[in-house]
Amino acid sequence: MRLLQAAHNLVLCLGSLAMLLGTLRELARRGASEAPAGPLGRASFLFCERPDAVAVGPLYAWSYLYYLSKYYELLDTVLQLLKGRPPPHFFLHVYHHAVVLFMAWSWCAYCQSLQWGGLLFNTAVHVLMYYYYFRTVLKLPTPWKRLVTQFQIVQFGFSLLCFLVTAALLATGSACAGTGALAFNLAFNVTLLLQFFGVLGKNDARSGGSKKRRE
Repeated sequence: MRLLQAAHNLVLCLGSLAMLLGTLRELARRGASEAPAGPLGRASFLFCERPDAVAVGPLYAWSYLYYLSKYYELLDTVLQLLKGRPPPHFFLHVYHHAVVLFMAWSWCAYCQSLQWGGLLFNTAVHVLMYYYYFRTVLKLPTPWKRLVTQFQIVQFGFSLLCFLVTAALLATGSACAGTGALAFNLAFNVTLLLQFFGVLGKNDARSGGSKKRRE
């Protein structure tokens, strides 16, 4: 079971890296082909997708692959339960995996604005997170657990900042695709941000208690 979990985590780590690099490449290509528009110039599509956009082409292919990868991630829960115990922070684990499926689907279904910022940051987080899990399963030294949670918090904070840019564009009359899906995504990110702050606090309390016992 340990080797199976290690292989699963390594697949997700390398898969996340491939999606990160592939999306960066296609974003650079699209940015180079975009006509400058609005105050953000060629980068406008990153924050405000055209309302007539259609989810086709290599860039949206990465979004769709990201969506499919969320089904594979469900094995996280299955493998952990097969070991005879639920994953740590079980409610957050199940909530995140369940809702993110709908979120990723809505990216493609509604050509949601801001989706590529979320894809880039989330795949970057997953490269670090699944590498951490890979090493943990193999019982290799992993003294940087706190960094993973901190990176996740930064991810959701960054998402909120990007939303403010999109909100400013909408307020000044820009028409952006998938604003309903974006509102749902924003609410989801806020709930995750609050829950990850709770996880960080619990982890700090546990590590503080462990230090006191050692003293």
